[in-house]
Amino acid sequence: MTTDARLVLTAFAQAARTAHPALTALDQLSGDGDFGDNLREGLDRVVSALEDRPAEPPLAVAAAVFLDEVGGTSGPLIGLLFQELARAHSAHPQDDHEAWRTGVAEGLAAIRRVGEAEPGDRTLVDTLAPARDALDAGAGPRGVAEAAL
Repeated sequence: MTTDARLVLTAFAQAARTAHPALTALDQLSGDGDFGDNLREGLDRVVSALEDRPAEPPLAVAAAVFLDEVGGTSGPLIGLLFQELARAHSAHPQDDHEAWRTGVAEGLAAIRRVGEAEPGDRTLVDTLAPARDALDAGAGPRGVAEAAL
């Protein structure tokens, strides 16, 4: 059974709306405070785009929205993650674990390459690296979520 990416993206959008105040407050401590806005608004745009483009692969839609429409540093970087997740899901349509494992690993590599961030820099890399490691170790979604905490 494969994960329904539309459901994942919709749940992610809801989680971003819920976490918006905390994300904004945390980003204000070390940045310009726009991360919560960019993530929430970007994911809301993704959900809307998914309704308008039902035949397109959901992760490809998310990549396009974040790469083309979401500002700040996080927009293009999250767009790269979605782009790699879309590629991996296209390459491994029947192997959900491999699709997520490959997509997260390649997305992390792209973000590190473009953003020049390393673990410990208090960036998205600090969340994706443990998720990649958990997927490499064979963890399922619960293990990945726990690793990301």
